[in-house]
Amino acid sequence: MYQGQGIGSRLTLTLVKKLYELGFHSMLVWVLADNPACGFYEALGGHKIYEKQDEIGGIILNEIAYGWRDTLALITGR
Repeated sequence: MYQGQGIGSRLTLTLVKKLYELGFHSMLVWVLADNPACGFYEALGGHKIYEKQDEIGGIILNEIAYGWRDTLALITGR
């Protein structure tokens, strides 16, 4: 098991830094509402921006969009 070792945080921060360098200073991530990763995005400072339902394969899924208006705060840890 690799959860809880900071790997996801490091991968996310690497991506955010690269996107910031390319001029993308905000970010939105869609997550299934019942996914335990919701806590991960909240711990990184993501705010619930939208909620929606989608039907995939005949199943209704609830989704949440977590967003960061300025990812510089994520990069600097503020």
